Amino acid sequence: MPPPGYGNSDAVFIDVTDRENDIDIYTGTSNDSDNISFGNILYGITAPEWNVQDKSSNKPLHIHFSTFGNSEIAFTISRTVIITSRKDHGGNEGTGTISGSGHFFREPKFLKSDLLSGCDCDPTIYPTIFDEENNRRSISACEAALNNKLFDAVQRSIARLFSDVAYTGTASPIPPGSIDISMIAGAVDIKVPVKERPYCSSDYYHLGISGIDSYKKIFSNDDRFGLRFIKMVGNEQMGLSANSNAMRQRQAFLMDSVRKLMEAKRISYEEYGKALAYYMSNMNSGMPDLKKLEAESNLYIGVIFNVSDKETALVKLEDKSKVAILHDIKGSSFEIFSPMAKDNDGDWVSNRKNIYFGKFTPPVTGKSGGGFDAETTNPIYPANGNKLTIYNIIIKMEGGKDLMDAAIAHIDFTALQDLISK
Repeated sequence: MPPPGYGNSDAVFIDVTDRENDIDIYTGTSNDSDNISFGNILYGITAPEWNVQDKSSNKPLHIHFSTFGNSEIAFTISRTVIITSRKDHGGNEGTGTISGSGHFFREPKFLKSDLLSGCDCDPTIYPTIFDEENNRRSISACEAALNNKLFDAVQRSIARLFSDVAYTGTASPIPPGSIDISMIAGAVDIKVPVKERPYCSSDYYHLGISGIDSYKKIFSNDDRFGLRFIKMVGNEQMGLSANSNAMRQRQAFLMDSVRKLMEAKRISYEEYGKALAYYMSNMNSGMPDLKKLEAESNLYIGVIFNVSDKETALVKLEDKSKVAILHDIKGSSFEIFSPMAKDNDGDWVSNRKNIYFGKFTPPVTGKSGGGFDAETTNPIYPANGNKLTIYNIIIKMEGGKDLMDAAIAHIDFTALQDLISK
């Protein structure tokens, strides 16, 4: 309680950013983000100012926290203070000493997420981590259990890709024709062994934080799970046979000789240019289209739960006349396929295929946000749906058609479909 004279409307304000149990405080120094003030209508008490001229005279205000938790704070306060007057025009009344203690209690009121359907989990959002500046907070046990459930389902769905498709030999470099699978940078590593866990497991070790206001919105994951197929190519596919290598070396020597002749002014610059063009043309003859080879030898796969925006749901088209709406995969709403095409810059745009599970509007040809041709569709969510329910899934693929077909043949789509609320 405040001493006599400090009315009920007065208070003690303690604003501390340090993480220690013992804190020395001055006013107007590098730690002036720490602040203590006592006040009534007549007087105020604050920490002393730092004396630059006479450092030996500096005596701080000291706080010791014996308890600091969500529901209880206990502390002692001692040593030096500055007393200011609030009468008339106010002023500094000098320094003094203080000794006292404080003990505060409260009943914590925590936010709660929705319950994970079919799971007896704790929806309380305990503020283990609270980062308002970056809009991040710790997740509830129900949110952790949902993350765990999705991780396990994705693992089960792609397990055969690693066992039956990926190269598992020891040769280095990996032989041509073999397929290597790696994780996309920033995605959760799903190459670890499949672990059978309880349905409501919350011992999730990936991504233990979430957006501050995410408990108010339908759960969405646009980029957490992804992997990349790489089909190894050999020298012959690259046009680099032993003979062609030797030929290229001879051409390089000839080009170097011609350059030296031009520099010695034995031939004109125009003659040098013609010779250079000739050798470059012959060097490139028989070379494969490397851009096309790259597009055919890579495949990117991403799994998206509860897509959150129209741009992520659409398929960008290079040639809208060749787009196909398919129903080849059991249980899918539809698939959208856009075949590989060469653009105006001579680059190849990879095959694109999106596989949709759940409820979506029928796909129509339209425009993306950037003005590109696209096949668009929108996810359908209930007005007051549970925030921790999976309503739709999109599997996005981009790359070579043969790799795409191999992946589709080995993915267990049922493991993912079983996540969707029926």
